[in-house]
Amino acid sequence: MEKNVRQRLIVFLVVLIAAILFLLPTFFREGFVKPWISKPLSLGLDLKGGVYLVYEVVTSEAVKSRLLNIVQTIRSDLRDEKIATTKAVVNDKNQMEITLLSVRAVDKARDKIKDAYPNLIFVEQLNEGERVKLVYRISEGEAQRIEHESVRQAVETLRNRVDQFGVAEPLIQQVGLKRILLEMPGISDIESVKKIVGKTAKLEFRLVPVGRAEAAENWVKLKDRSGAPVYVEDQALMTGDAVDTARVGTHNGQVEVDLSLTSDGARTFKKITSENVGRQLAIILDNVVYSSPVIRETIGGGRASITGGFTFEEATQLAMVLRAGALPAPLEVMEERTVGPTLGRESIRQGVIASIVGFVLIMIFMMVYYGKSGALASGSLVLNLFLLLAALSAFGATLTLPGLAGLALTAGMAVDSNVIIFERIRDEIKNGAGRMAAVRGGFDKAWSAIIDSNLTTLASALVLYVLGSGPIRGFAVTLSIGIATTIYCAVFVTHLGFDVLELKGKERELSV
Repeated sequence: MEKNVRQRLIVFLVVLIAAILFLLPTFFREGFVKPWISKPLSLGLDLKGGVYLVYEVVTSEAVKSRLLNIVQTIRSDLRDEKIATTKAVVNDKNQMEITLLSVRAVDKARDKIKDAYPNLIFVEQLNEGERVKLVYRISEGEAQRIEHESVRQAVETLRNRVDQFGVAEPLIQQVGLKRILLEMPGISDIESVKKIVGKTAKLEFRLVPVGRAEAAENWVKLKDRSGAPVYVEDQALMTGDAVDTARVGTHNGQVEVDLSLTSDGARTFKKITSENVGRQLAIILDNVVYSSPVIRETIGGGRASITGGFTFEEATQLAMVLRAGALPAPLEVMEERTVGPTLGRESIRQGVIASIVGFVLIMIFMMVYYGKSGALASGSLVLNLFLLLAALSAFGATLTLPGLAGLALTAGMAVDSNVIIFERIRDEIKNGAGRMAAVRGGFDKAWSAIIDSNLTTLASALVLYVLGSGPIRGFAVTLSIGIATTIYCAVFVTHLGFDVLELKGKERELSV
């Protein structure tokens, strides 16, 4: 055996062994020991069944929430500078209104705001007797930036929440400017998904006012879980950003959600409790007051808890969303559906049957028309599909129904490459070339045609991947990997087969 042939045979065996190793978790899914170099080849929503949701991010609320944070920070900064403010709100035009107690503090307040927030645009100054209202807004460009950022943050938050379901290969991606596509294979309870995934989970800590709430401008009317009205101050002293993790616990037989705060959150919480001993601190989630315990003493250690008559399931869901973080804006469900596993099994069965029938017919044709060379091509085709599945497993791809179509198309392209090679070999034999010269000449002359046809197909696959989404991308990935395995099997493996095997015909040196 020539040295060149021996080297190519070693390369072939190395690739084959690597493919087997990548596919081991797929073949022995149940009892396979983890971790391994690859994951089991997972099935997509259309094959396994599951939940399909399309959310739209209410980006206008993200802008308003950001403005509320800014205006509350401005109010706190002005108070630190001994500038009395009676009100700090965001109006219906998404403008920030800061009401000062005295007209004498206007210049100092405007200078302070300009230094801290140079990008804010001053709109107007409204005199209301002794009081003065300063109105600010942000630029259109900044508002658009906040909207785009809110969609990106929503995608990341949804991914964190879905990860807690333990779903294999979920699909979470932005669709268009404001929409998010969510696919969760293997999950059937769509209502539980919507409760956990779509919950805004905006956590706030605010003080409960002392006195008659109806008489105060800076007090906000909310409701508790029973629907009863509860008044709280309009300034949030601490938000969910201070929460590091959350877990379910019990105290005196009551289910609660225990919070562990970040280092900054722990310092803030200690400051809040030390300065407000004897007052009630309302714990608010999505504008609903869950509890409002009285602060008995300074609370250090970075821990807090939320009570409110939870069931264990409710507390578990709340802890999950708090661990994942709050959404930057509410989500609206635009489309929802559940794909049953029965449909997925039927799709797999029909797809497998169709693929097997197609492969068998192709193999029969190749062996009848090209003899022993056709049998070699059939073996190369089986290897091609095996390598394609191994590559999908190595890349952690998800097999979908369009992916099965990509497998079938790969088989067709692989046969097409072999047909081109065999016809060129036939031409060389008709021109009087010997066996080795005919094989070498056939591969050399077929090479350019094979590369050209596969490159145009690869270009189409790349366009589908860039512009498509979901199953279309799955098809593009399968097709792209299939192009690489097709060229390898058609050019490298088949040529190696001609060099190693005799493949003699009845009337000539080569059965082709």
